[in-house]
Amino acid sequence: MAKETTVPPPPSAPELNVYVSSPSGPRPAKETTFREWVVTNQIGISLTILAMLLALHNLYPSLRPFTQPFFELSYHDSASNTYVQGWNDAYFVVSATLALTAARAIIIEWVIQPLGRSWGLKRKAALRLAEQGWLALYYGFIWTIGLYIWKNSYYWFDFAAIWKEWPARSLGGLMKWYILVELAFLLQQIFVIHIEERRKDHYQMLSHHVITSTLLSSAYVYGFYNVSNVVLCLMDIVDVLLPSAKILKYLKFQNACNVAFGVFMTVWFITRHVFYNMLWWSIYKNVPQQMSYGCYSGATAEMISTNGYPDSFAYLFGPFRGLENPICMNRTIKWIFLSFLLSIQLLSIVWLGMIVRVAYGVVYRGNAEDTRSDEEDEVEMDGTLATNGTARLAAKDGVSAAPVVVNDSAPGLDRRRSNGAGSMRARGRGRVPFDQSDRKALLGRIGCDKPT
Repeated sequence: MAKETTVPPPPSAPELNVYVSSPSGPRPAKETTFREWVVTNQIGISLTILAMLLALHNLYPSLRPFTQPFFELSYHDSASNTYVQGWNDAYFVVSATLALTAARAIIIEWVIQPLGRSWGLKRKAALRLAEQGWLALYYGFIWTIGLYIWKNSYYWFDFAAIWKEWPARSLGGLMKWYILVELAFLLQQIFVIHIEERRKDHYQMLSHHVITSTLLSSAYVYGFYNVSNVVLCLMDIVDVLLPSAKILKYLKFQNACNVAFGVFMTVWFITRHVFYNMLWWSIYKNVPQQMSYGCYSGATAEMISTNGYPDSFAYLFGPFRGLENPICMNRTIKWIFLSFLLSIQLLSIVWLGMIVRVAYGVVYRGNAEDTRSDEEDEVEMDGTLATNGTARLAAKDGVSAAPVVVNDSAPGLDRRRSNGAGSMRARGRGRVPFDQSDRKALLGRIGCDKPT
């Protein structure tokens, strides 16, 4: 009697889609990581949370005391038409962070990146263009507001005058909105550098954002609004010029890029190493002259004690716990803020060294080389897949690349970079080798060379 043979059922489509070809044969595709999921869905996540808060705010009037701080500035004094600070401001920062996350992703993915592709840029170059376009738009907008506030103030380029009205706790609505949005942007940048491809200066950027956000939030609580405005104006102007130079680089306006980079380098040195240090010196010298050391009432701003050290260290956190608590000024507090500002200056000096290296390349080689390229090497796939689902990685230096079979419906499809860009990378033992020096020709974050 013949033995009955059982034929296994054919694999389903999902089972077929989770395999890609490699030199060693079929292997499971890499599953989507949590970071990649967040990148792909950041628009939906941000807008869904904001929509839910807005729905609760409009549909349930009894909840408005809890939802209103997410959408409006808190602690308004109608008699003087000014504001003070408080813990409800944290809710506005949260909603602003979500709004900036959604705005960044929408502008990059739906506006600037498609424009870059229509101009003939490759996928990665279009993405880089979009990222720099977003930074140029944001910093151009927020720096204009900050400069408007500074220009119409009594301390316009008079650093000693910055300290005259302290410890006045009230501030105008535009100043409050400006500081809180800047703080939200710094927090959002900490999120961005963790979902982007990691750069060589990742930890410098992380340190900068952490230090700056800590300094800005502490200065806000202590009523140092004026100095916050000046520091942000001095910092933000170079963040307008650098993305503009990179945009010119990606659009292949090489000469214009080199000129823009020269302007950026000049403004960087003047604002971050001349005016910034003048401000640092003003805090060191003018604060004791303009402010009497001691403790002041948080409610009336009147001096209640000439002793600036009422206890060991609890007085430092008094203004954080409540507006009515005394706010003190002494040498320790002065040096705490000076130390934060000095830390930012040291990071700026490190970046200045990188800028000088780029400038050397512009002068002696005709264009700039990137000194802060991506930490991981990338191989970009052509955006158009063949009809049989096969795409071939570009070969470099005579090294042929193995074909990669891809199915767009595969659940493990590895879509890279921010905002759902469909660039793919080779990983692990299957990585295609290439010369790292080619990547250093990219501007990345600093420089003006032709995009790959």
